[in-house]
Amino acid sequence: MTGPDQSDLNVSEAPIASAASTTKSAIRRDWLIFALIMAIGWAVPLLAGGFYIYLGLMIAIYAMASLGLQLMVGLAGQLSLGHAAFLGIGAYTTVLLEKQAGFSFLPAALCGMAGAGIMGLLMAQLIRLSGVYFKIATFGFGVVVYQVISNTTWLTGGHVGIRGIPPISIFGFDVVSRKDLFILEMAMLTIVYALLVRLCHGRIGRAFAAIGQNESAARSVGIPTDAYRMAVITIGCAVAGLAGSLLPHLMRFLSPESFGWHESLVLLIMITVGGLGSLPGAIIGTAVLIVVPEYLRELAEYKMLVYGLLLVLCMMFLPNGIFGLLSGLCAKLGKRGARAP
Repeated sequence: MTGPDQSDLNVSEAPIASAASTTKSAIRRDWLIFALIMAIGWAVPLLAGGFYIYLGLMIAIYAMASLGLQLMVGLAGQLSLGHAAFLGIGAYTTVLLEKQAGFSFLPAALCGMAGAGIMGLLMAQLIRLSGVYFKIATFGFGVVVYQVISNTTWLTGGHVGIRGIPPISIFGFDVVSRKDLFILEMAMLTIVYALLVRLCHGRIGRAFAAIGQNESAARSVGIPTDAYRMAVITIGCAVAGLAGSLLPHLMRFLSPESFGWHESLVLLIMITVGGLGSLPGAIIGTAVLIVVPEYLRELAEYKMLVYGLLLVLCMMFLPNGIFGLLSGLCAKLGKRGARAP
C-alpha cells in the first residue's frame, strides 16, 4: 500500500499554516491598534491641557465600563440592559470604604471591583432564562440595584447623595489635580485594555467569541457554555465596578442618578456606535458620545435625542460602527498601495 503523495500533504497543511498566519496577523494588528489608540488617548489631553483633560477623564472612566460591556455583548453576545448598576456598585463600595472604614483608594477600589464582580456573578444566574427573558431580567436587576441605592438613605444618603469624597492617595502619592487623576485613570484604562486584548486572543476569549457567534454550535463541540457565559458576565461587571470606583473622585459627589437605566442605555449606544465586537470600537464610541455633546451644549436638553439619532444613523449606514468604517478605509488604502508600482 503506497503512502500519501507529498503534494497531498502540502495541500492539507496549507490551510493550517494559513490559519496560523492569519491569527498571528490579527494579534499583531490588535496590539498595533491598542498602541495607537492609547498613544492618542494619552497625548491629546496632556498636550492640549485645560478642558481636554476633563474630557479625557470622562472618556477614560466610561471607556473602561464600555470595554467590559463590549466583552459581554459584542464578543460573547450576552446583552445586559442594566450595566450602569455595576458602575454604581463599584462607586458606592469604594466611597463607603474610604469614608466609613478608613480604606485608602487602591484597596477600596479593588473591593469595589470585587463587589461588582460578585453581583455580576449573581446576575449571571439569570442565564437560565432564555432569549428576551434574560435581557429583561438584566434590566430588572439594574432597577433593583438603583432602588436599593436610592432608598438606603442611612448608608448611601439616597438622592441627597454623598459629598466630601476623600482625595486619592496611592503609595504615599496624593492625587490632587485633574492632571494627576487623568494619569491614574489612563494607567488603569491601559492595563484593563491590554488585559482584555490578551484575553480575547486566548483560549477563553475564543470560547467567548464562539458562544457569541453560535451558542448551540459552541456547545456541540464541548464548550461548557453556561460556565463561560457566567464568567464573561462576571468579568464585564467587575471591569465596570473598577471604572465606577473612579467616578466619584472626578465628580466630587455621588448620587444614584448617575447609575439609572438611561446610563445603561448610553453605554449600549457607545459600543454600538463604535462597533459591536470591537474593543477599539468601545473606546471610539465612548469618545464620540462624550465629545460631541460638549460641542453642542445649546442642545443639552436633547442629549438623549442626539444619542438616539447617532444610534439610528449608525445602524442604518454603519452597521459595523465607526471602527468598522475606519478599518474598511484602511483596508482599501492598503490594497491601493499594494497595487501601486
